[in-house]
Amino acid sequence: MNELLKFTPWQNTDTLVSLGSGSGWWEINAVIHRPAKELILIDQDFSALNDQEISESISYFENNINKKNTTNIRFKNDDVHTLTLESETADLVLIFNALHEFKEIPLVLKEAFRILKKEGHLFIEEEVSFTTPLIHEGCGKKLFFTEELIYLLSQSGFEMVDKIQKDPKAFYLLFKKK
Repeated sequence: MNELLKFTPWQNTDTLVSLGSGSGWWEINAVIHRPAKELILIDQDFSALNDQEISESISYFENNINKKNTTNIRFKNDDVHTLTLESETADLVLIFNALHEFKEIPLVLKEAFRILKKEGHLFIEEEVSFTTPLIHEGCGKKLFFTEELIYLLSQSGFEMVDKIQKDPKAFYLLFKKK
């Protein structure tokens, strides 16, 4: 968690939006460690993203970290390809190990660009292929090569700010809205 917090540029006055968040486990953990003004979790799966899942995650991390949540957390069961959020809502958009799962990635990136404020950031944590094309163990979808991801994001109007290898399988990538 410490590496993620050092890598991501949000302040306690920022609005964070997570696309394909599932139950928001990583995001809730992060904002309890470093509060934001608001966290909006977005996933169309009602069974994964609902009031009960969010409440359980908040309780779990508050108890384990011994720190109260001060971030306004809300969720929307939206399709990430056609978000109902207003333009320029987010200071930071987060995508945790989900980009490879989206049906039409260029549409998701277009939506991320639209909802980001000017000079806003897009954070992606993604398992990647290194030398040969790999398939994600959980969902069976093709994984990107890092260079492929960077090119895709640049084609969508984003400029790469930084990247670090998170672990043997995944990278943290940070982009800025041009």
